[in-house]
Amino acid sequence: SAFTASEKDAWGAAAAGGAAAAGGAAAAGVAPDARGARAQRPRRAPIRFPTWNRGWAPALFRRAALSFFLLPLTRVFAWIRVEGLDRLAAIDGPVVLAANHQSHLDGPVVLAALPRGRRARVAIAAAREWFGAYFHPERHSRRQRFAKGLSYNLAVLCFNVVPLPQREAGARETLRYLGELVEGGASVLIFPEGRRTREGEIAPFQPGVGMIASRLRLPVVPVRIEGLDRVLHQTWRMARPGRVRVAFGAPIECPGDDYRAAARRIEQAVRRL
Repeated sequence: SAFTASEKDAWGAAAAGGAAAAGGAAAAGVAPDARGARAQRPRRAPIRFPTWNRGWAPALFRRAALSFFLLPLTRVFAWIRVEGLDRLAAIDGPVVLAANHQSHLDGPVVLAALPRGRRARVAIAAAREWFGAYFHPERHSRRQRFAKGLSYNLAVLCFNVVPLPQREAGARETLRYLGELVEGGASVLIFPEGRRTREGEIAPFQPGVGMIASRLRLPVVPVRIEGLDRVLHQTWRMARPGRVRVAFGAPIECPGDDYRAAARRIEQAVRRL
C-alpha cells in the first residue's frame, strides 16, 4: 500500500539525518525543475534484498556458526547477565526487538541472550549505507567493493542481516521484505536510535520503529543493553572482556499511525529496564 506523508517522514526520521524524508517527491522519482514544473528523474534501481539466505542450507550453516563459533566467541568478551526472559516466554510468534545501540557487538550479544529456539529466527536490521560500496559499486574502488561485498554477504549468511535504508529511498520495499521474513516466522531486531552512543547514554528513538511495528502488526519487546560500550567502544579496534547486562521488557502494542508517540513509549520502556 502507498505511504502517507507522515509515514515517509517517520521513515526518514528513523535515518540518522533523515535525508530520505526530504524526498516526498524524490522518493516518487520526480523533482521540480528551475521553472517550477516537474521533471522526471531517472528511475531508481530497486534495492537488492537477499533471498538465498532463507534456504535450508544457509539456515543450517547459520545455526552451526552461531552455536559453535560466533556466540561462544562473543561470550569470551561479553560476560552477559540476562534479565526478563520470562516475558519473552509468554509471547508466541514474531516480535520487534527494539534495543539501544552501543557497539558493533550489540546484535551478537542480544542473540546470545535469547533462547536458542528464538535466536535462530531473528533478522537484524543494519544500515544499508554501511555497505555502500556493495550497493553503489560505481562510487567506490575495486578494493572497497570487494571488502564491503564480502562483509555484507557474511553478515547476511551468519546474522540474517537486513539492509535498512537510512538516507535513501526504499522504505516500501524494505517493509515488504520484512513482512516476508515475518510471515516465515522471523522476529526483527532493530536499533531505533539510528547510531551507536559513545558513553552508554540512550539517544532519542526515531519513529521508524513505530511504523515497522504498526505496519507489520507486531508487538515490540524493549531491550536494554548496558556495559557493551566498555567491551567494544565505537573508537576501539579490539574488544576487551567485561560485564554486560541485557534486559527484556514487557511487550508493547503500537497500533495506529502516531509513530513518534510509539517511539517515545518504546524509548521510555527501554530506559526503565
